[in-house]
Amino acid sequence: MHSGSDAVEANASVSWTGWSGKVTGGSGALIADTATQVELGGPGGGTNPEELLAAALANCYTSTLTSLARARHIELAGILTKARTRLAWDKDTPHHIAQGDLTVRITADAPEDRDHRCRPHRRHPGPAAGRGRARGRREQLQWARAPAPAA
Repeated sequence: MHSGSDAVEANASVSWTGWSGKVTGGSGALIADTATQVELGGPGGGTNPEELLAAALANCYTSTLTSLARARHIELAGILTKARTRLAWDKDTPHHIAQGDLTVRITADAPEDRDHRCRPHRRHPGPAAGRGRARGRREQLQWARAPAPAA
């Protein structure tokens, strides 16, 4: 990974033979078997591009939320981000990501009315909302009070 004053770059590679392969991130932390899904005539048994995209979307959105919370002095106890992507195609349209949904549960001591201060805005939506986003992206944020510390 390379980091400059105004950019962060990352890289990954996939080696593939037949119906399966291995995806490797440049940092060495990501190593996963990948395979064509059963639904597309493959053997399954590994991750796939849609699953990796959903994981990247969830991770990127969570990173944006935590960055916004830190910048706005909102203490977060935890975040659970779930992403779902949908691959679609028909006789006129090749395979494409037709939808990406995010459900986010934020746990914090801050009152619920502060959640708008963590939500990425259209003017500064964060990297997860960039040009490469799925056409049908939807977000749902839930705010929960952190449990009181045990005595």
